[in-house]
Amino acid sequence: MAYAATGVLAVIAADVLHRALAWRGSPQVWHVIEPWAPTIIPAHADYTVAPWPAMIWLTLLLTLGFALAAVSVSVLHIRPSHRRWVRALVLWGGVVIVGVGVAGVAQLGEWLLWTESFGGAGGSFLRTFTVPALWEAARWGLLWGWIPAVLAVALSGVPSPRGRARGVLVLCVGLVIAAAVAATALAAATRGAAHPASTEVAQPEPTEQATPPAATDPPSEVASSAAPDFPGRCSEDDVVVTIAGSDAATGTRYLALEVRNVSSRACDVNGLPDLAFASPDGNAIRPMIEPREHSSVGEPIGPDPVTLEPAGIARADLVWRAPTGRPSELTVLMAPWPGAQRTTATELLDVVDGGEMTLTPWYLGE
Repeated sequence: MAYAATGVLAVIAADVLHRALAWRGSPQVWHVIEPWAPTIIPAHADYTVAPWPAMIWLTLLLTLGFALAAVSVSVLHIRPSHRRWVRALVLWGGVVIVGVGVAGVAQLGEWLLWTESFGGAGGSFLRTFTVPALWEAARWGLLWGWIPAVLAVALSGVPSPRGRARGVLVLCVGLVIAAAVAATALAAATRGAAHPASTEVAQPEPTEQATPPAATDPPSEVASSAAPDFPGRCSEDDVVVTIAGSDAATGTRYLALEVRNVSSRACDVNGLPDLAFASPDGNAIRPMIEPREHSSVGEPIGPDPVTLEPAGIARADLVWRAPTGRPSELTVLMAPWPGAQRTTATELLDVVDGGEMTLTPWYLGE
């Protein structure tokens, strides 16, 4: 079917365009053009190990193709309109709906892993990662969906009589079932691909070689400048900072941080967390981190201290828009505020010297 085939080709073309513009444009230019170059391919299809990249691509395209075929059969044969422009608009809307649905299924696998790892309903994941991914899928449908819609209407003939629609209805149901099966496989693929980088990155075969040289420019264990103290602030022993998740499914990179009150009393945190990065060889990576006044879903964040009850959690979002190449396993050094002792974690990220990033202050999370 022309509608389904063209829709699949539109996904591939949009992703190729997205990559070409992202890799060649400067951060400032990419910030402007990114909304006009959407893709619905999850970023895990780029940097996870086999077989996940191929599985994500295959299951996503199959899900999209079967779903679009079902829409095409329904619109053009089961209850067709004799007005071509009506059919074209309905088919265009079908691309938008199917694109958003496929993006949601791709996010479902990551959401399942998130809730298994961190508990709760995964509201933080939905706000930070899923909502931007769905919005990007909607933009993809609006920008690209008219192509398969117009082509399908142009190639379609006179609508068939409704009395002969029973066989077509059976075909439509079969296509819906096939799309559901492919969607289940897509969710399983994105869940498998979303495992932590420390367990997913392929390790080279052990060989006898010289010990790698020591880092010549490692990041400090404590920031060189300290944040001012204030009454009620948590002590360093009261809180623990962790990485709550990372994602690049929409082309925009996110790193979610959490600070948890592990003491038996309420206390406050305020301002930006302290962040530093180290390359695989242990040397410091120095991006340009600027304050961000809104969360990743656009909610304003005020300057007031955040009170953490015992076991309470606050979060902060690190966001950067310009992809910088293939991610590598980096060390993230983090503290609740500058001047506190940094803890470390490893994460698969594409952070480079001079890269532009924005970081929110701590705000109350889920």
